[in-house]
Amino acid sequence: MSARAVALIPVLEIGYGNQNVEVPTKYPYWENTALWDAYHAACYTGAGFPDALRPSVPGAAFYRLAEITDRNLAKLVKDHTAELRAGNLDREQACALFGGYVLHIDEEAVFSPQCCGQLSDIVYWERLAAGTASYYEGHPAPGLRFTEDTVVLDFAVRACEEPFQPPPSALSVTISRPALQLAVVQANRELTHFAQRLREVLEADGLGVQAIDKLLIWNDGKHD
Repeated sequence: MSARAVALIPVLEIGYGNQNVEVPTKYPYWENTALWDAYHAACYTGAGFPDALRPSVPGAAFYRLAEITDRNLAKLVKDHTAELRAGNLDREQACALFGGYVLHIDEEAVFSPQCCGQLSDIVYWERLAAGTASYYEGHPAPGLRFTEDTVVLDFAVRACEEPFQPPPSALSVTISRPALQLAVVQANRELTHFAQRLREVLEADGLGVQAIDKLLIWNDGKHD
């Protein structure tokens, strides 16, 4: 049997719900994707995003890094760092951009970022690829089992009763660690390119945030 293809897609969670747009009453979002996609689009228009945003996960507010235009990225970075630049937050109180990584197995999304996920969660996936148990900053988090060449994400085992959103299609998923290692390498390439884009936003707009890529992607190394 051929090895299953593994990919980690870096995404940002872009939440702008306070735009006087009526919130849909049909839940959950993954069963009413068109309704929620339209809601998010209206919110982004109301918030002043200059370009349309295409969701990476239908119905959710996740957007692939490479598909976010420079103009939208500039607005997002300005908004995310506003309190820091105004002096209302110390750098130690600021955080990375929200989002994380959509795990694809054979091009099927099997695990999406959960609540409080960040781009800095790449450290979690790096450690899993190395065969080491790791704490996941988002919640809930799957249980972990390792063999010599695999890691198993066990969705039936979690530290809290909070449900996964969206619910996984299987109780567990087994991932080849060598394939996950390659996926981590590719994800880090995307992060490196994204870091350059962040530095260009900093230079173009004079935001005055030192090492902006280290803060907004890697959370200043707080996971190290």
